[in-house]
Amino acid sequence: MKNVLIMICCACLLGACDKAEVSSIYSGPDGIHFYYDQAGPFDADPYPNSSETGSLSSSEKIDTLWYKIDIMGNVSEKERKFSLKQSVLSSMDSSSYYTGIATVAVPGVNYVAFDDPRMEEYYVIPPRTSSVLVPMILLYDPKVDYGSSFSKSFCLHFEIVPNDEVKILDSRFYRGKAKFTQWSW
Repeated sequence: MKNVLIMICCACLLGACDKAEVSSIYSGPDGIHFYYDQAGPFDADPYPNSSETGSLSSSEKIDTLWYKIDIMGNVSEKERKFSLKQSVLSSMDSSSYYTGIATVAVPGVNYVAFDDPRMEEYYVIPPRTSSVLVPMILLYDPKVDYGSSFSKSFCLHFEIVPNDEVKILDSRFYRGKAKFTQWSW
């Protein structure tokens, strides 16, 4: 009888509990940045495998590298949008953004351009979301000049474009980098 009474009391206590909403104490702006998991420079690498590089050939004409973008600030009940653009690197960037013998990727030729309508669906932050995955869709270019080599390496630096809905709150984490190779076979 004592066990039954304890079980009834526990059931009543558990039933009386209600999930309470805890209001946020954060009052700053909302922002986004690339997920960062390595030691400098601060360009984001593909997620979840940061050493991943793209690979294209005449039999594999499309490859996709995924990048994680984290959302900071208060939880939003509405959908928000952001965009990406190809970075224009300055001479000051040359030491930390050295591409070696890689060729700078061309939008619409080596990758699906950031302003291509096919990419719009990926530049949306759904309500109550803390991160999104964004693809970098790499394209095979049949007109590549390989010279005396069997491959051509490409590099693409890109960045988040801030807007009224989401800002860049930490300027170290707004750029990403894609490396990929196109093979002659």
